[in-house]
Amino acid sequence: MSEILAAILLVLGASIALIAAIGVARLPDAFLRMHAATKAGVVGAGLMLLGAGLAFGTGEAWLRVGLIVLFLLVTVPISSHALGRAAYRGGAPLWPGSGEDALAGVLPRHSIDHAAGATPAQEDTAMPAPALPPVSPRRVLVALAQGEASEAALLAGLDAVAGRETEITLLSLLCAPSLSRTGPVPLGGAHYAKRLVEKRMASAREGAAALAGRLQAACEAQALAFSARHEEGDALRLLERTAAHHDLTLLPRAAWFDQAMVLPPGMAEARARGIAVPGLLIIGTDFEVPRALHFLHEGDAGSGEAMKRLLASGIFAGCPLLITALDVPGAEQMLADALALAASRGWQARAGHALLHPDHPVPETAFGGPTLAVIPARSTNASGAWRSLRQGPRSVLMT
Repeated sequence: MSEILAAILLVLGASIALIAAIGVARLPDAFLRMHAATKAGVVGAGLMLLGAGLAFGTGEAWLRVGLIVLFLLVTVPISSHALGRAAYRGGAPLWPGSGEDALAGVLPRHSIDHAAGATPAQEDTAMPAPALPPVSPRRVLVALAQGEASEAALLAGLDAVAGRETEITLLSLLCAPSLSRTGPVPLGGAHYAKRLVEKRMASAREGAAALAGRLQAACEAQALAFSARHEEGDALRLLERTAAHHDLTLLPRAAWFDQAMVLPPGMAEARARGIAVPGLLIIGTDFEVPRALHFLHEGDAGSGEAMKRLLASGIFAGCPLLITALDVPGAEQMLADALALAASRGWQARAGHALLHPDHPVPETAFGGPTLAVIPARSTNASGAWRSLRQGPRSVLMT
């Protein structure tokens, strides 16, 4: 009986250790990887040690097992806490999908992306100059959607955000539901409909490969580190899953992952409006390095969390930050809290436009000029001001 129990403990401990190893390899930031390494690792090692104690069954073996388990329980929590605290204070980036930063304002946090020795520039009342050189994101996902001028928009986005240390992923997606839609089929036409879908998929693959090849050539010409991958299926889910492991995702405006083959005019942009991914940068052909970020605070908890994600991500951290709130109850206090939070993180922040009406489109003067509009990542319960920025012609960063 003891041998069976020992075998169960050994297999269970090894399985948990395997899960911990996968977590260390796959989780998106240092804090999540540390969680997998410490919690699951200690449990897995402890179970395997107990299994070894049962297998040997001697007093000496149990003494050694007990001392090792006690040593793990005492040292691992302390060491992981110290490492996590050091990583947080040192400015290790948080995963953009993190719900909240509970240590915001509690521990000082250094921005490791700021250029050493750089000094803030003088602020211009109309359009402040960047306080520090804009920071290049470490991991950039380029979503190879096809549409009018989409290739030019992606190239403009790469020129603006990619640096020598940036790791670029070229994601070629085909939206199988879109490409498989044939509409009503007459009696006996199923065979021809299937042939049509197969022909359409083959043509879309060729178009996706050609677009990926041109983007790869552009990356090679700029000596940028990149990798390429191709996936087919539900484009929205595939994009959300892959974007979660990147700091910034580039998506051309008015484009979709059907290689511009089957959707009627305007439908591609309507499909793209359903994408609500933190770190998504929707770009046009005229996109350039922004001189400032302009955040739309909708006066709710979601906007507060979006603000924390923006500040923690370090994306365009060298740019001054303007914050505009909607005219809702408590807007002044929310705006003051947001400005204080940004200042505590070392950002040059100030209030932007006057309070905006929640159900009216944003006036062009509010987000005009060489500024990048920033809005919370959401697809429902959005204000009219949010929708006007999301659906308008300007480039928008969702956070």
